[in-house]
Formats: sequence, C-alpha cells, structure tokens
Amino acid sequence: MKSERIVEAELFSAGKPVTVTDLSKKSGLDARTIRGALQKLTEEYNDSDRAIEISKMGPKYSMQVKKDYKDLAYRLADMNIPKDVLKTASLIAYYQPVLQSKLFDLLGSKIYDHVKKLEELRLVKTRKRKNSLEITTTKKFIETFGIDARSRDEVKAWFEGELAKKKAKKA
Repeated sequence: MKSERIVEAELFSAGKPVTVTDLSKKSGLDARTIRGALQKLTEEYNDSDRAIEISKMGPKYSMQVKKDYKDLAYRLADMNIPKDVLKTASLIAYYQPVLQSKLFDLLGSKIYDHVKKLEELRLVKTRKRKNSLEITTTKKFIETFGIDARSRDEVKAWFEGELAKKKAKKA
C-alpha cells in the first residue's frame, strides 16, 4: 500500500488535527515517510478541484473543507451554532482576552447565552476577572475553524487578514 494512501486514511479517520508523531504511531511509518506523504497529499488536494484540503495548523495536520466551500458545508452540517453566536465567537477571537462586560456593551444581554453555548462547545474558556469574566478562545476553536495560529495574537492576525481579503474582493 502506498504511504500517501495510508496517511490519507489516517487523516480522514482521525476527525481532528494530528501530528506527524500521531500518524507514525498509528501507521507504523517513519516520520520522514509521513512528512513526504503529507507534502504530496497537500499538493494533490490543493491543486485539484476538490472541496477538501490538507491543512497544517502549527505542528498538526488535518483534512478539512476548503474555505470556498465552508459556507455550504456549515449549512449542510448540523453544527447547532446560530449565526449570532458565531458572530460573538469571532468578536471574542478578535478582541481576546475580552471581558464579558465589554461584550455586553457591544451586543447586549444575549451575550450571556452566547458565551454559555460557546463554553458548552468548548470553543471558549472563561475565568473570573474583576467583576466580570475574561473570555478567550480555546485550542478547539482554532482547530474547528481551521485557523493556522497558536497564540491569541496569531488568531487576531488571522482575522485581520481575512477581513482584508474580504475588503479587497469588494473593491
């Protein structure tokens, strides 16, 4: 069996981002072979007219829906995340760490339900600060939305880049 197909099957079945070490342990292939297979697969998926891509997020790799198809995929998938809650999540990601009281000023009382829903999904975490809660995104948030970032600053930079791309398309 070709190493690319073994790695492809492992990525698909993992259902979450995995490291080269994870792939090596499960497949029995050495790290160098896996890196080569990942490079070939990434080129194969990204150069073809597929809705799926191989994405690298820090040291991890995953199979995910390409950005051009994400809206369609989200409509088809039963994510149970209402659009207004997603908007709140993006504000949290952009302004993090952000106090819940600041979000209340921006969005009103609905913020409490939104934060609760995002916590249940493990997309954000909270901690007491002053007379409010400080909210930040989690590793799961980064993995769920396919953001290639490891720190809060990188998440914010990613959002700024995406906003710039959207503005450039409209111009």
